[in-house]
Amino acid sequence: MPGSRVLLLILLCVLTFFVGLGRPAITDSDEAFYAEAAREMVERGDWVTPHYNGEYRFEKPVLYYWLAAFGYLAVGVGEGAARFPSALAGLMLVLTTFACARRWYDDTTGLLAGAITATSFGYVAVARQALPDLVLAAFMTLATWTALEALVVPRRPGQSRVRIWWLVASGAALGAAFLTKGPVGVALPAAVVGPLALRRLWSGGSAGQAATRLPRLTGDVAILATVCVLVAAPWFAAMTSVHGVAYLDRFFVGENLERFATDRYNVARPLWYYVPIVVGGLLPWSPLMVLWCRPVIRVIQRARRVEPVEVWLLVWAAVPFLFFSISVGKQPRYVLAVLPPLAMLLARAVVRRLKSGASARPDPLVAAAGACSGVVLCAFGILVYRARSLLVGVSGAAVLAGVGGLLAAGGVIALVAVSRRQHRLPGAVVAAAVVSTLAVQYVVLSRPGPEPVQAMAALVRAAAPSSQSYGRYGVFVRNLVFYMKRPHVDLASVEQVAAFLRSNAPVLGVMTATDMERVRGDGVTLHEVGRVSYLNTGNLRLGTLLWPDPQTHLQTIVLVSNRAPDGRQRSTP
Repeated sequence: MPGSRVLLLILLCVLTFFVGLGRPAITDSDEAFYAEAAREMVERGDWVTPHYNGEYRFEKPVLYYWLAAFGYLAVGVGEGAARFPSALAGLMLVLTTFACARRWYDDTTGLLAGAITATSFGYVAVARQALPDLVLAAFMTLATWTALEALVVPRRPGQSRVRIWWLVASGAALGAAFLTKGPVGVALPAAVVGPLALRRLWSGGSAGQAATRLPRLTGDVAILATVCVLVAAPWFAAMTSVHGVAYLDRFFVGENLERFATDRYNVARPLWYYVPIVVGGLLPWSPLMVLWCRPVIRVIQRARRVEPVEVWLLVWAAVPFLFFSISVGKQPRYVLAVLPPLAMLLARAVVRRLKSGASARPDPLVAAAGACSGVVLCAFGILVYRARSLLVGVSGAAVLAGVGGLLAAGGVIALVAVSRRQHRLPGAVVAAAVVSTLAVQYVVLSRPGPEPVQAMAALVRAAAPSSQSYGRYGVFVRNLVFYMKRPHVDLASVEQVAAFLRSNAPVLGVMTATDMERVRGDGVTLHEVGRVSYLNTGNLRLGTLLWPDPQTHLQTIVLVSNRAPDGRQRSTP
């Protein structure tokens, strides 16, 4: 029954998105901006203008800040509350994908599509970070599906009221997407649905018939636009009344057009950048994409027609993929909206292939794809073991348990894939993904006790009263302020650090041990207060696991003072 499938997907999301959401500490990445800005929103009581480190933060609209701030009000400020909106968006995305695939295909395909979305590593990773990208993807997915239902999917006569509700739902989702990250939340669903709606308008009839349908399409678009504006416009109007029209220019031009067309915010990356990102984001399911080969070949040979649903899903996946590929500024998480339609197409291919081979010997293509998925997980387990020297504070037993879980998960997938029970392969991949997620969450990304940034915040609080200034240079760039709960001084160069620590007032500085020696070399007398060892998991790369080197990847972060421990003013050499 549909209800049991929904409960099963919710349970799956609890394991992959929600369990352990409070660990690790807020990382020194973009998620710290959203966690801290939401905290300052609650502290200031200013629910219109976001702030970060005591200054205006105009880079993104307000919805994620609101969601995280509501979480703080409900359960208190913490990592879990900061990340809860992302995890909740992941659940929403899974249920939307399930509902769409079930409606367009069948129950089995819908359940598998939802499970693929719930266990794909790209979604799992972003659902566990305080970032707006998964929230954006969830609203864009909902907006695209409901608009397609209203404007493209054929409907029986007398269902105009149902169509209106689809339009209202789509307009509300578009407005929420706009409030999450701006115009891209409306532009991409429009670019997907618009051509398909026009294609339907002009197909199956004469020009005269198309002309009679045009007013209804225009009215439907008006409903969409009206609901979207009603949801999104009030906050932008409030921001304009507070900060003037210049805010609109900065946001729409600086934060959107320039982010797309220039490398001001992100390093320029090649046109093919998102190909491995999408393949990696769909792991451990992506090896099964080879099952698309035979249908594609048959279409090329004209032995099979492309079904309308396949056209809708292909356009749905292609538009955001191409849009972000031609963008100059690229980030892996930007392309999340591509995965739901791919999950539906992949689920359909898997269900069909396994049904067709249910009574025969193991399908060689399924066996090869499943074995490949298993090998990938086993290889990742080996890499984690090789990188154990970087997992400071994690016990050897915990590392072995995590690595064992990854190896077992990969081995189970491979064994099921080559056995006569291939029909159980989707269940094996789901179970393996859950085990892998929990192994990484509790071994690679967190450790018992305080994280380094939490330990450093405790050192700063113990060393100085709340009125004393502290600055940071090159480390804990974004997340230290979240744990200090008061602004820091941003220092951009060793010269600025030296000038800051020459202050006649007592101050503290946070920097690497290497930079501390450089500052001392400039003639500044420093007094070390404490130090922590730090692996920045927020910027963890595959190369870190391939070539682990504690000397390269582990940093020693020090807290220094310009006053001696007894409180005397430092002497200048």
